Amino acid sequence: MTANTRPAPARPAREAADRATAPATPVASPLVARALAALGIASLATSTVIELGDLHQVAEMATGATAGAAFLLAMAFSRGVESRVLQWRGRLLIGAGMSALLVVAALWQLTEHAAPRVLFLLVPVALLFATAGLAVREAGVQRRQAHLRELRARLDGQEAERRRWVRELHDDTLQELAAVMVVLGSAAGNGPAAQQQGIAEARELVGRQIQTLRRLIAQMRPLALDSLGLNAAIEDLGRHARDATQLDIAVVAEPLPRLPAETEIALYRVVQEALTNAMRHSGASSITIRTAVHPDALEVSVTDDGQGMPAPGFTAGHGLTGMRERAGVVGARLDIAAAAGGGTEVRLRLPPPVTA
Repeated sequence: MTANTRPAPARPAREAADRATAPATPVASPLVARALAALGIASLATSTVIELGDLHQVAEMATGATAGAAFLLAMAFSRGVESRVLQWRGRLLIGAGMSALLVVAALWQLTEHAAPRVLFLLVPVALLFATAGLAVREAGVQRRQAHLRELRARLDGQEAERRRWVRELHDDTLQELAAVMVVLGSAAGNGPAAQQQGIAEARELVGRQIQTLRRLIAQMRPLALDSLGLNAAIEDLGRHARDATQLDIAVVAEPLPRLPAETEIALYRVVQEALTNAMRHSGASSITIRTAVHPDALEVSVTDDGQGMPAPGFTAGHGLTGMRERAGVVGARLDIAAAAGGGTEVRLRLPPPVTA
């Protein structure tokens, strides 16, 4: 049996619905924060020029205070606990500390060094710099922890894949090879008829194991991917999966351009993992793999008619983590959502390759 290959239908209505139901991206706060940061930088630069030229202490205080207020307001509009946000806040705090330092310097000059109490204002300035250092340090810690989590997930995924291969080789290949030895041993001590029957049984067992090893080799590195491209490899994957499971697995293939080797293998692995999950866990009777070319993106999706999205609170396993990592490495966006007619859709969108 072979996978069904047919031209991909246009889906403008479905894509419009996807765009209509997509959550709005909150862009107001980041834009306001960047505008305030730009105002702070400009005011800080002006205050620094005034200080270096010893021009006008009141103007220096005003521009320094404006810079500090702008940096602190930018912090208020910078929400989140990600490492990049913490690092951004640390930089804003450094700017606020420098602005406060200029204000103190201008005030000290205005009082003609006659009010030592002004120097106590250096205490909050020092606190600003200390807080900035802590924020930058925390950002670095978070980046290292995220990197360690990524490495751990990758290693766990690789180890799980090795266990699966070992299990298949032990439970399937080695068992049948042992059966071949038993059959040949039994046939050796019997007459010609029994020997012929034993040889036929051994050939059948060996033939099955050849198919099993070919399937394992294809899972480890599909030969069609290197020679014929991503479309052919996905069609071959769908055909083998259909033969192995007897599920209705269709490949709706629109020709894709050749991509860099690392991109093609990453997309193939995502499709392979999504197909494996759909076959093992969704309870689906029908699975469709689609490839499509849009003006702004290349798209590959795996859709099933199974049980649908997991319940809230579901913890992603190594497979889903690996899919997201592979998509991120090649600059693709991975979306997992409920399919229109029930079930689950895994959609991968990749910017089109740049042509000379």
